[in-house]
Amino acid sequence: MTTANLPQSTVDFSLDQEAREALFTEARSAIAFDSGEVDAELVTRAWDLAKWGPSSMNTQPLRLVVARSDAARAAVIDAAMPGNRPKLEQAPLLLVAAHDERFHDHHEITAPGFAGFHERFESNPEMRASLATSGAMLQLGYLIIALRAEGLALRPYGGFDKAALDATLMPEGWRSEVLLGIGRPAAGDDQSGERRGRIPADLGVREL
Repeated sequence: MTTANLPQSTVDFSLDQEAREALFTEARSAIAFDSGEVDAELVTRAWDLAKWGPSSMNTQPLRLVVARSDAARAAVIDAAMPGNRPKLEQAPLLLVAAHDERFHDHHEITAPGFAGFHERFESNPEMRASLATSGAMLQLGYLIIALRAEGLALRPYGGFDKAALDATLMPEGWRSEVLLGIGRPAAGDDQSGERRGRIPADLGVREL
């Protein structure tokens, strides 16, 4: 039997070194990008890849606003901290990662047959708000890797006026969390700066 005929769970699989470098060890948080636009299809493909990552009860609270128009770009840049504005201006495309406070309204897609799912979250706003935020951040991690898999570089930004951006760009019930400047990195110097250290496993992993 060939591996193509085996159940997916039984097939040994790991990324090769080139893929690991592209997604993790050599990927950088670029500031300078080339002048090319980011095709909408790349964002859609990244979303459709990232959505398969595991989440709590298969909830999917992450939402994206693609700020492509001049007005939307201006709203994102104006909401950012002054030090981040010049960096965001260099990005060909700006995304706003948000969470949906009403994510449980889509339970027929994400949790069909889960008895009492909607009622459970509807009756507990505090639990719903907590999962909306933590779940969106988990999904954002998947999305960042998926965008890299599409050949894009990005830099996330957390310093911005969320209330102002929510009032300007967010649909009802969506709450902004992180800004992303994305594009293809500039050749030569993408202004990502010197690679900084990371905590090694002996400091960050404890086996009990």
